[in-house]
Amino acid sequence: EREAPMEIHKPNPIHNFREFLKEVGIIVLGVLIALGAEQTVEALHWRAKVHEAEQAMRIELRDDDGPQAFTRAAIEACLDHQLDTIQAAVEGGRDRRAIAALADAYTPPTRTWDAEAWRTAVASDAASHTSADRMVTWSKPYRLLPVLEATNLAENSERIELQPTRRAGGPLSGAEQDRMLSAVARLREANHMMAGWSRATLLGLSRNKIAVARDNQARILAGFRNRYGSCVVAPSFSGVDPTDQLRDAAGDRPATSLSR
Repeated sequence: EREAPMEIHKPNPIHNFREFLKEVGIIVLGVLIALGAEQTVEALHWRAKVHEAEQAMRIELRDDDGPQAFTRAAIEACLDHQLDTIQAAVEGGRDRRAIAALADAYTPPTRTWDAEAWRTAVASDAASHTSADRMVTWSKPYRLLPVLEATNLAENSERIELQPTRRAGGPLSGAEQDRMLSAVARLREANHMMAGWSRATLLGLSRNKIAVARDNQARILAGFRNRYGSCVVAPSFSGVDPTDQLRDAAGDRPATSLSR
């Protein structure tokens, strides 16, 4: 059998201006609906991208950088006490081997301070779809991480200067005493900078409604109290101003110099 030819419906002829406006209105309405749907889809897409970026930053700060900052703020007094003990031993003329043992025991944590989630968020253009105030709030803890990492690395290198030239017994030479006392002063400054910037970082986390999990805090405190004793205390935000900390971090003195 032969197929019936397909019928083509011709548009109805427009008889008057009112019908013309009606047809135009239908076309314009269709275009507006299409544009609105496209904008809605685009808005939902960027909302999801922003949520994904914020979630990545939240996890990075809560589970990585946050615990590290919590640790450094918690053990500040303990590291100070160790440096006081080393200084007293050097100034008191104790045996070189005893001083070397004290220096060996001074091991502040050395960590990487990660900002991959922040860099990814900025590179993905999610920042342009977030309010300026919100991006400033997110940026505050991240702006402190580079100076924390630089100071932490310099601090680790500075520990070498705590070591006597020789391990044999006997008193330190005058040159050894001067070098080690200078190292103690620089390490004390680094410890205070690390603790201050760490507290500001934790405050920056709180402004983003992020906190180190309580069980993680308890684990950190218990672990370091086993090592250092009662000098380990939960960090306090009293007197901490992230703006001042950011200004100090961006000051003229490079963190890596430790005032040599």
